[in-house]
Amino acid sequence: MTMISIRTILLNLTLVVLVSACTAQPPATQDRYYRISVGQPSAAGTILSGTLVMEPFVAEGLVAGRAIIHVESEDSTSLQEYNYDFWAEPPGIMIRDELMAYLRDANVAGAIVTPEMRAQADYILSGHVSRLEMVRGPEPKAYVELDIAVTKDSNGKVVMVKSYGLSVAASDGTVKAGVAAANQGIEAIFEQFLKDLNGG
Repeated sequence: MTMISIRTILLNLTLVVLVSACTAQPPATQDRYYRISVGQPSAAGTILSGTLVMEPFVAEGLVAGRAIIHVESEDSTSLQEYNYDFWAEPPGIMIRDELMAYLRDANVAGAIVTPEMRAQADYILSGHVSRLEMVRGPEPKAYVELDIAVTKDSNGKVVMVKSYGLSVAASDGTVKAGVAAANQGIEAIFEQFLKDLNGG
């Protein structure tokens, strides 16, 4: 066998090994994105006369980011971020937008807009996302805590301000189930906020 033939065989074997190694690699994990989404209000009726301007909800630390955060157990103080699971937008933006749609469906005010619309505000709604996290472990759930305030723009008078917090059990320990539980919690908070705004 000639030297050229040996080199050709070795080259072919090397290519086979390289191709086999490439095809044996597991597929790369794809990032997954989730929306905050709630249903429609059960009651409707004008509560605020005029235009309500809704600010984005403020959040700090990990809660402000798009990575979905979790703890391994309910008594754990160590927050962690999922590597491949993200909110579609920052939670403060999505929660504000969902609440805006919710209040529009309830006909709460004459007009409900964001600051970008540059409308003259009669009322301003602001909020804070204190907690939005999943709990893994034997009893998976989601925790949601929101602070919501409505003020009169002309004099800054507080119409109402309240903190809301609850946990909702998830059907299993997956991120998808945790997001569904978080959405249920946010919807329940919206419903209670609407009742409170209407005088309880």
